[in-house]
Amino acid sequence: MSTHPENDPQRDDLPEPIHGQVRHSNVSARISDEVSVGVFSNGVMILSGMHESVLDFAMRMGETQRIVTRVILPNLVARQFGTVLQENMRHYESNFGALPGMPKLRNPEEVTDPSQAAPNVESHLEQFGGIAGANVSPETPKLISPTPSIDDIYDELKIPESVAAGRYANAVMVRHSGTEFCFDFIANFYPRSVVTSRVYMAVPHVPPVLSSILRSMQPSPGPGPGGMSSGPSNN
Repeated sequence: MSTHPENDPQRDDLPEPIHGQVRHSNVSARISDEVSVGVFSNGVMILSGMHESVLDFAMRMGETQRIVTRVILPNLVARQFGTVLQENMRHYESNFGALPGMPKLRNPEEVTDPSQAAPNVESHLEQFGGIAGANVSPETPKLISPTPSIDDIYDELKIPESVAAGRYANAVMVRHSGTEFCFDFIANFYPRSVVTSRVYMAVPHVPPVLSSILRSMQPSPGPGPGGMSSGPSNN
């Protein structure tokens, strides 16, 4: 039986495979006009699987309750995200002082002027409906169970089709100002790194996000829907 010449291990004229080492720079990662605008979020729901974590960044304000972006991270990168976020929080405190906490709802009996009451006031709870750092709207007060089911959480959230598939990233760059944190989720692939999603969060929402990340990385007693386990923060 004849064989193809290229499959002959004794041949010396076969081209050598090309090997090389690729280094990526997150700072020089490309970013499209669409992504560069970013999205604002006031909460995150984290679903952890065996190999990756899904971060659903939400915007809960008034009647609009939706996932604004879905980011998919390898579990190793999710852990690194938590570490980098902790470091940035320490840098924030060294530059600006202690991170501000979530505002507490004023006693309604003390509000004499209706104009003094904001239409959406942050609750003293750092988690609402399983979403770390989300808002509680005074127009729709609810009694929330300490451990709502994942189905109950997502029943209240709209997931646009353009967001449902998610965006993959294997690196994260965290920056902050005195009032906001910025998360750039980056896909490092040859020949150029690309920012796949950019998220802004107000400073008071950041500690609950870190808590959610750390808890989602802990061993779970059992998987949730689709082999995933949720990682809400109950503080």
